[in-house]
Amino acid sequence: MDRYQSRWLVLFVIVLAALPLPSLAAERVRASYAAVNGSQLPVWVARERGIFTKHGLDVDLIYISSGSLNVQALVGGSVQFAAGGPGGVEARLRGIKLLSIANPIPFIATHLVSLPEIKTIADLKGKIGGISRFGSGSDQAAHYVFRKNGFNIDTDLKLLQFGGDANRLAALKVGRAHYTFLGAAASEQAKAQGFRILATAQQMGIPFPWTAVIVNEPWLETNREVAYRYVKAQTEAIWLAKRNRGESERIIAKYMKVTDPRLISAEYDFAVALLADLPFPTVDGVRLILENLAQQNPEAARRDPKEFVDSSIVDRLKRERFLESLGK
Repeated sequence: MDRYQSRWLVLFVIVLAALPLPSLAAERVRASYAAVNGSQLPVWVARERGIFTKHGLDVDLIYISSGSLNVQALVGGSVQFAAGGPGGVEARLRGIKLLSIANPIPFIATHLVSLPEIKTIADLKGKIGGISRFGSGSDQAAHYVFRKNGFNIDTDLKLLQFGGDANRLAALKVGRAHYTFLGAAASEQAKAQGFRILATAQQMGIPFPWTAVIVNEPWLETNREVAYRYVKAQTEAIWLAKRNRGESERIIAKYMKVTDPRLISAEYDFAVALLADLPFPTVDGVRLILENLAQQNPEAARRDPKEFVDSSIVDRLKRERFLESLGK
């Protein structure tokens, strides 16, 4: 090869190296979340910071107002990832193969708020409680609190459905509810208006699949790598949210449409205190739901809580030391 040919070969290699490498198309998926509060920080951060894209996902993120409706969307094929721990458990009891594969917040992430004249949990007996929907997290929380305190569920527990936090707070104001369960910002607003925070989420410490990631088991069998990337992105988002308060608060403000810094800060502190570094699905939370459901459905008492979860994806992240890699 003469000098002229060598120069052209070098030039060709340089040009070739400068060309963009072909990339695989991002996997298109639809995912839903069930509340507009800080508990949804992992999916919001993953979307806003491009973490889903980083892990090869094009995620269409959809807000659906309750866990039960999220599960309906999943069963109907409208989404591939849904929120809705209780609904997922109930669906599997009916023979629909749903699984929880991750759970960023493994506790009931809500405060118990009441009228000011109600001073103890014992005073809730026979009072009217406000929940979002029957079967929701707030419904499960009320059942748990009453069972734990020895109340009669059939005669002492009286619940009405009001929808989201704003509607439940409004129900307190007009006396249609005597107590309810509210997120951090709504609880701060209730407290400022004279209502009593009877117990915080941390004080109650109720194990629960609050932000469970629910999937169809048959879909998971053929799309396990997609599910792995989705959970991996949420795990990275949790890590990032805990280390970037200012940016996380801006994201909370955007999705909640809140401008009051005090309320935004309350939501951030509330969520970060409850978010698990590794979002293992909660067996104890499923057990609590089964115990609640067993009062009307004896089949629930016979089922193993482990049947309703698949921890293999988060186990893989732990084996791979994914969190440690983020620190580097």
